[in-house]
Amino acid sequence: MAGLRNPIVSIVKCKEYDKYNSVFQSVKQVIDMIGSLEAIISSGDTVLIKPNLVCPKPYTTGATTNPYVIKAIAVLCKAAGAKKITIADGAAVGNSTTEAFEVCGYKEIAEECGCSLLDFGKDQYQYVINPIGKVFKRIRIPDTFIKADVVINVPVMKTHDALGLTLGLKNMKGIIHVSDKKKFHKWGLVQSIVDLNHIALPELTIMDGTVSMEGNGPASGDPVGLGIIMASTDTVACDRVASEIMGFGEDEIEYIKLAGEQGLGCFNLSQITVLGEKIEHVKRPFKRTTLNVDALKEYGITILACDACSGCSHVIKNYLGKLEKNGKLEDLRGYTIIYGQNAHVPAGIIGKIIRFGVCTRNLTGVESTYIPGCPPHPLHIAEKL
Repeated sequence: MAGLRNPIVSIVKCKEYDKYNSVFQSVKQVIDMIGSLEAIISSGDTVLIKPNLVCPKPYTTGATTNPYVIKAIAVLCKAAGAKKITIADGAAVGNSTTEAFEVCGYKEIAEECGCSLLDFGKDQYQYVINPIGKVFKRIRIPDTFIKADVVINVPVMKTHDALGLTLGLKNMKGIIHVSDKKKFHKWGLVQSIVDLNHIALPELTIMDGTVSMEGNGPASGDPVGLGIIMASTDTVACDRVASEIMGFGEDEIEYIKLAGEQGLGCFNLSQITVLGEKIEHVKRPFKRTTLNVDALKEYGITILACDACSGCSHVIKNYLGKLEKNGKLEDLRGYTIIYGQNAHVPAGIIGKIIRFGVCTRNLTGVESTYIPGCPPHPLHIAEKL
């Protein structure tokens, strides 16, 4: 398989993604295009497969990894000589991984393939040193993850309320301790994800684009039957190609670009060899969350973005979008939301003020509600408001 210096990303169509035999052939083909599993799995190896099980929703919603993709990978890993295979993840804060295993059909797959299921939250953790980390120098990592000979990352192509997109690099956040998931927002989500991948980068990423998600991702958006599967040993390159397919430019998803700049893989699309389907043949721009400006005006809600980054912008758009969808914009009537690196209160602002994100922590002299985070975690917003 190609390494980081010679990045290859393969793309294969999988139209019948609800049929195991069809999915198996597509998974095998997409892996064979970049080499073979025998190149990374030796006889007797322990393999950990990391899907995206953010919540207990079936793959047809676009929220979670297609179980047929996981089954195909497990079968191929056994054929390559793997002695033990563990399928493991940690659901988002407030969700049950065990319930996700059941709802998403993973219990049946594990039994059929002789694999183990693991909720990372129930595993033993130990601190791992990260000497080149910029926002943390050590973090807790599950024992099972550390001891695995090979890690295969299987994310879903989805939009994300805080980052724009959640793909391969972001999917690794599921391995960390539940308390650290909230801390990532405190420390700065973008750099935290990059720091994590410096010590937890997988050997292989297989991107599930059978049923993806657009709009209010990563769990409440709309499903997209994209019908593709991708693979690469370079997670950054795989994410970059996936983002291009989804209609996002090179400067739009900050953490992927940052990962490339900090040496985790190839971000330059012109330097990535794409095999199989061409990007332009499978490209399908994904719907993004947009604010209904007229609705905000109706309720007297003012948004003041003062040189803001994309993180807070994504979170605010998704939060207000969900309030509008649920008929609850009235709850913020008369509020002014201020965020951004040059946050300030212009003259003439009346009503209640929300200081959103760590950039507003030193904004004083006004009566306001402060919501910390970079960007704030959705649960923190709900608690404060």
